[in-house]
Formats: sequence, C-alpha cells, structure tokens
Amino acid sequence: MSVSPLLKVRDVAYPRLQVPDLDRMESYLMDFGLARAERRDKVLFMRGAGAAPYVHVIHEGDPAFLGFAFEADCREDLDRLAATPGFTPVEALDAPGGGVRTTVVDPIGLTVEIVFGIAPVAARDGLQPRPLNMGDAFQRIGAAQRIKAGPSRIKRFGHLALNVPDPAAALAWYQARFGLIASDRVNLAPGMPVAIFARCDRGADPADHHSILLASHMASGGVSGLNHLSWEVGDMDDLQAGREHLAAKGRAHEWGVGRHLLGSQIFDYWRDPWGHIHEHWTDGDQFDASIPAGDHSIDIGAVSQWGPNMPASFGRTLPPQTA
Repeated sequence: MSVSPLLKVRDVAYPRLQVPDLDRMESYLMDFGLARAERRDKVLFMRGAGAAPYVHVIHEGDPAFLGFAFEADCREDLDRLAATPGFTPVEALDAPGGGVRTTVVDPIGLTVEIVFGIAPVAARDGLQPRPLNMGDAFQRIGAAQRIKAGPSRIKRFGHLALNVPDPAAALAWYQARFGLIASDRVNLAPGMPVAIFARCDRGADPADHHSILLASHMASGGVSGLNHLSWEVGDMDDLQAGREHLAAKGRAHEWGVGRHLLGSQIFDYWRDPWGHIHEHWTDGDQFDASIPAGDHSIDIGAVSQWGPNMPASFGRTLPPQTA
C-alpha cells in the first residue's frame, strides 16, 4: 500500500559543491556557460541565462559534493516538513534572492534543502527558440541562421545523478518525503533495479523525465556520492557551440555528444578541475504523472541512441587536473 508523501516538490533548484580554489572554479564555470551572481567570503553563487538568481553554489574547502535543493510550492510545505523528525526549523536562506528553507540529511549523508520564495531576477538572455527549417516545418524564411561563438546559454539546473548502495531504497526515501516517482528502471533481475530515473510528480503538468538518477554504487567501485550534475541549455546549437568553447579552453571532456536512450536528451559531459562531472543537455522527455514507469533489463543495450560509448571512468571521481 502506497503512502502519501509529505509533499510533492516542483523541481530541483541548485547543487552545492566544495572546492579548494573558488577563482579556478569560477573560471571553469564561466567557460561552461554560467556567470557570477555573487561572490562572498568562501562561497560563490553562479547563475545561468534564465530568471533564477543562481543555479550553482560552490563553497571553499576540500573537494566534496555537499548536497542539493528542491523547490517547494508554498511556505506551508516547509512548515509541515519542519514539524517532521529529521528536518531542521525553517530559516531564512542567506543567498541572492532570499527565500526560506528547511533541510534534511539523506541516506548517503547529503544535505537536501527544500526552498521556497527565492525572488527571480531579470533574465540575461530570453533563450528564445531559434527558428528551424526541419522536416516539413519551415520556421525561417528569408533569413540566415547565425550562431554566436562562445559558452553555452544555460537555461537552468536540470538534474543530478547519485551513486547509492540500493537505488530502490533510495527512491523510497525520496518518494516518501518529496513525492518523486519513477520514470524508468533498469533491472538486474525483476524487482532488482540497478538504476532508477525519478521525476517530480506535478500531476497533469509535465516534468523532466528525471530530476534524480539513482544508480548502484557498484559501478563506482562501491563509493556512494555524486555521479554527475546537469544543466539544460537552450538548444543543440548552444550545446555544440559550448562544446567547442570548452575544448578551445583546454577543459577536460568526459563523454559526448550523443542522445541518451532513457530520457532522450542530447548530452555532453565535462569535468571541473577537481573531477566533478558537469553535463550540458537539451531536448529531453517531458512526462506528466499519468505516464507509468518503464522496466528494462540490464541488457537493454547502449545507453545512447547515437554517439560515443560511455567511458569506463564515467560516474567515478578522478584525480584533480594539474593544468
């Protein structure tokens, strides 16, 4: 018998990383397509092109993934959580845009924030879709397509992937508290998932195919923690132009470009100077709550419909770059 969740979150908002050199991290993230929102003593807030005042928070310290934030629908949701064992009292969020939060520690030790009331800012770039001439739909007549060179235009923080001991148990924890539902499961045997793609339950409103991917930590050598962080870019041209910009800057490429099978998004993965994987993606699936979860055998085949094979290093922490 299913249990009603404490609340149903709307989306993910931002991750929190920790690195020893904020100047070096800021330089990398600017190449990745983010811009400084605010810099304080020992903390850096970076924003994209959209209305969120920040989509990435980086603290100074030994390299680590600290946690991430969900967005709630209302202040009352936070009050209800704060009255639940394990959650902290509601407090002001000391960050650009203000707002409030409560926090809880998840089964692998990450701090999960639930936030509300962060004030939007003026978008740096409207991210209007580029008119395309594809198939029988011709949107651009009498005009040339010209793509500006430079970093990707990043729309928002889209999802994260975690390496966990037991994906089914991890989803049950997130489901009971935040209402996440499975979109696709990859199973070692029936009822034994080794990876679960989970999305926010927005009822009849569509949501990203996944806000969290929960993957067995056996693929990461038995180490739980961050697999990767992912930001949505404007379109395929943004992704490809951003790829060329990062390559020209000598940044460490991990995997791509390709189109995933589960989730369908076009992807390109890069590593920051301390080995954390950052993804650009575009054109992912959108499901409302009526779409049932898919179950797939582990021998489903390639994780991508096209593009290079997944490298053996993917999802694992690598030594810091020396450059």
